[in-house]
Amino acid sequence: MFKRKLARKLKREDYDFRGYYFPKSVDFADHIFAQDVDFEEAIFSSSTNFSNCTFSGRVNFAGTTFFDRANFLNTSFSGGAYFAGATFFGGGNFVGSSFSGGAYFGGATFFGGAYFSGTTFSGGAHFARVSFSGGAYFSEATFFDRAGFSRASFSEEAEFMGTTFSGDAHFLNSTFHKWARFEESRFCEMTDFVRAQFLGDTSFWKAIFEKAVDFQMAVFAKNVSFLDTQFQGEMNFEGSRFEKNSGEDQMSSQLLERSYRSVKNALSQKGDYTAAGEFYYREMEARRAQETRLNRLKMELYKWLCGYGEKPQRVVLVSLSTIVVCAVFYLFHGVVIATESLSQGTRLIDYGLLSMQVTWQLPKDFVDCLYYSAVTFVPVGQTAMEPAASISRIVTVVETFVGIFLIFLLAIVTARKMIRH
Repeated sequence: MFKRKLARKLKREDYDFRGYYFPKSVDFADHIFAQDVDFEEAIFSSSTNFSNCTFSGRVNFAGTTFFDRANFLNTSFSGGAYFAGATFFGGGNFVGSSFSGGAYFGGATFFGGAYFSGTTFSGGAHFARVSFSGGAYFSEATFFDRAGFSRASFSEEAEFMGTTFSGDAHFLNSTFHKWARFEESRFCEMTDFVRAQFLGDTSFWKAIFEKAVDFQMAVFAKNVSFLDTQFQGEMNFEGSRFEKNSGEDQMSSQLLERSYRSVKNALSQKGDYTAAGEFYYREMEARRAQETRLNRLKMELYKWLCGYGEKPQRVVLVSLSTIVVCAVFYLFHGVVIATESLSQGTRLIDYGLLSMQVTWQLPKDFVDCLYYSAVTFVPVGQTAMEPAASISRIVTVVETFVGIFLIFLLAIVTARKMIRH
């Protein structure tokens, strides 16, 4: 009886199904809806088939619940298509469909897979706050207008391989929990990944960004690939974080190194040398993970001293720490000071650890030792102070060599950054 009445309703071109409950599988395949269609808050208890349908006017599926598979294969939406707040428990298949008007999926939930491969969006595509609990497949899709995925959540793999974004593409605050694949995708206008979180492996292999792309404060928790990626416009990676993948093997480290190098070179060509330096630091970190134990130790020392040549402030900090530590050694192992008074001759500073007596003279003596340590670190010629014991003499020699090395290192690192800028 339900099917007979549904057939008569369709024959009369009465497309008002607002709040309807469909008890069994419904097949609308190949039907032409010549007028506006309203399925708002309807409930489809079983599978639904709209394959090869034509919606000539506006279609409204807002708040609709699909308890089983919803099939819109090769369907044509000539007017606006509204799926805002719809729930797809069995997933939705829109492969090969075309949206000539706007496609509004804001706040929808896909518990099964969301299949939009090869789909054409001629108007704006609105997927803001959509929850993709299953896989999201947009490979080879074409967005001729704005594509909005702000605050979308991709719980499984998200595939945008070979996708073309002719308008702006917005992924602001989106979360990719597993694979995020944008391989060979083309972004023709402004692209926004601000504060996006890539918690799984991410690939932009051979992607093309023709205009500006913004990865500001984005988080890459695992492996990320920018191999052969083309950045033809401005780039912004300010505040972005590339967290090291735990258990990272040598192959993934090589991939990371090459990806960081690719982004570094692109930033250098754009003249953003500060951001390029950050990616050079990440490139060296990925290279260090591939080295042998001895070379890894050398690179660890290089990183600790000056951040692979990108952090001259570390050289200054190490230098100051060396001066202070050596001053403490001189305080407890003896320094002789020539006094101005001929009757007194010299004065010995030597606070033995076992016989140390704290007096008001201690701060003044430490300042004298600090001065002696500084002039030893930066050789300025003869001073009225000299080491009084063997340990003090050894520390003096070591500090002199360390001081010369760190001064040259600071000069080289600073000159390198100044020349590059």
